Amino acid sequence: MKKRLMGKFAAAAVLVPVLATAGTGEAFAAGHAVTWKNKGNGKYLAYFNGKVRTTSATGASMKWTETKRSDGTYTMKHRLTGKCLDSNGRGSVYLRSCNGGSHQKWHEIKYSAGWRLKNKATGRTLGLGSGGLARTAVDLGYPHQRWS
Repeated sequence: MKKRLMGKFAAAAVLVPVLATAGTGEAFAAGHAVTWKNKGNGKYLAYFNGKVRTTSATGASMKWTETKRSDGTYTMKHRLTGKCLDSNGRGSVYLRSCNGGSHQKWHEIKYSAGWRLKNKATGRTLGLGSGGLARTAVDLGYPHQRWS
């Protein structure tokens, strides 16, 4: 009798966390702090003056909380604003309130030249435009489209 009861408790301990996240389709693993350094200009992805851009200055503006999702993608929440990195089909990159949508999900693909951050909704790669502003575009493997 004791063995059977212990088995039920053990099964419940395993199933409760699984069931708690199974219906949401959202977070899969706990988030952790990251910084992304661009291979093209050697600067960090940051948010300041209302824009997502790169900067050489170190500090809170360049820190992100990366969370792995159940579909294998990642979301990146800016540590200061609490908003998520988002993009659209025109290549604009910005922060928006986190909503779990595909435009806020990023595939992280490792290459020998660095990490490629590919937007799930658009299929475009995160890189840099003029003035170090973050943009997405078709991936051509350029250094400004790779991160470390």
